[in-house]
Amino acid sequence: MNQPPTATQIDVLKVLKLLGEAYPTFQLSRASVEVYVGLLTDLPAALLEQAALEHVSRSAFFPTIAELRGAAFDLLEAANPPLSAHEAWLVVQDEIQRIGHTGQPEFADPLLIRAVDALGWWQLCLSDNPIADRAHFIQVYQALIERRKQGQRRPLEVRRFIALQAGSPDALPESAGAPLPKPSLPAA
Repeated sequence: MNQPPTATQIDVLKVLKLLGEAYPTFQLSRASVEVYVGLLTDLPAALLEQAALEHVSRSAFFPTIAELRGAAFDLLEAANPPLSAHEAWLVVQDEIQRIGHTGQPEFADPLLIRAVDALGWWQLCLSDNPIADRAHFIQVYQALIERRKQGQRRPLEVRRFIALQAGSPDALPESAGAPLPKPSLPAA
């Protein structure tokens, strides 16, 4: 699947101009503009613009970088929400009914696969305590959703730093989303 192009320095400056027009009393210093540019160019340009518009429609104050990034990822999640933990558990139950403990479960959602692997397919199928299994599954699945959400919302450079610290300089952690291109930092 093709990823939309990430914002360029000019795209971020256009969004900051839009925000400046929406909040005419707020002034950003040149250094602040450079920080905004450096931390927003990993987002798709169209998404960044929509996040700015979303913020303007909901707040009387100029957005922080965190607010813009949060609005962007909230828009993405609204367009493609993950299964709720209850819905995910129903998918697991359907698969248990379909193939039982002797079959190989098939799940489209990688987080569902990880949650089932954490608890054990065979154990889920043959357990005599489905209430506890449901509670444990929901806890694991929600933790995986939260970890993925946090990873995806981190700026690209932070995700790269984490990957380097984890000993994987060529790949970003799976929880961080799809690999992104190397950033080109704006000239000071």
